[in-house]
Amino acid sequence: MVSAGAVELNIIAQDSTSYGRDLKIKDGLTGLVSELEEITGLSWIRLMYLYPAGIDDKLIETIAESEKIVRYLDIPIQHINSKILKAMRRPDTEDQLHRLIEKLRSAIPDIVLRTTVIVGFPGESDQQFAELLDFVKWVQFDALGCFKFYAESGTAAAQMPGQVPEEMKQQRLEELMLTQQEIAFAKNKNRIGSKLTCLVDCVDGEGSGRGRFYGQAPDIDSVCIIKNCLAQPGEFINAKVIGTKEYDLLVEKI
Repeated sequence: MVSAGAVELNIIAQDSTSYGRDLKIKDGLTGLVSELEEITGLSWIRLMYLYPAGIDDKLIETIAESEKIVRYLDIPIQHINSKILKAMRRPDTEDQLHRLIEKLRSAIPDIVLRTTVIVGFPGESDQQFAELLDFVKWVQFDALGCFKFYAESGTAAAQMPGQVPEEMKQQRLEELMLTQQEIAFAKNKNRIGSKLTCLVDCVDGEGSGRGRFYGQAPDIDSVCIIKNCLAQPGEFINAKVIGTKEYDLLVEKI
């Protein structure tokens, strides 16, 4: 792929931290990215969908010391309340998630964090939803996706007591996403005047480019809108943030 022109590789699985576990390979993901780093011409390695329980000190150290693994992690936490997490059959607890975020921010100060959460899981009380909302405010995720629980026929969760009314699910989703919007817009505003390295993805016929800095994954996150872009797709440019457009950044080449 790199010999064909790829400069960024995205490592994606339902849980990328499980890589190699079926073959009894210890630290499989760490070993994989360490080998990928040796590929000449590869600039960015992006890790997607890492379950919190699988992010250990060795992986954090590998990311912190790497020159190619971008400081971006997509960590689908789903919820923060320990009781809800247990009902979801997730091994995480509220305390573990707090400590993980603190550890990541301490080891990698410029890390960009993305997550996904679920509202309206059976039995979710107003207090438990409030805990999730408070956690989102505390972490200040750079990007967040929120989904309403869907009672998939044949699943254990669909048969659980305490099914949350659809109207309440929608209210909770809207409240959480408005909270995240305020966080994301404030983070964008704080980037005005800063310098970024942007990977150009495309350029239209009028010279307007679309690209991404390391904190933006392809197809799911916001983008950098590049003014008067003369670079070609696949090239990196040094750019300055000159403004924002909702979730996107407006940049110009330095």
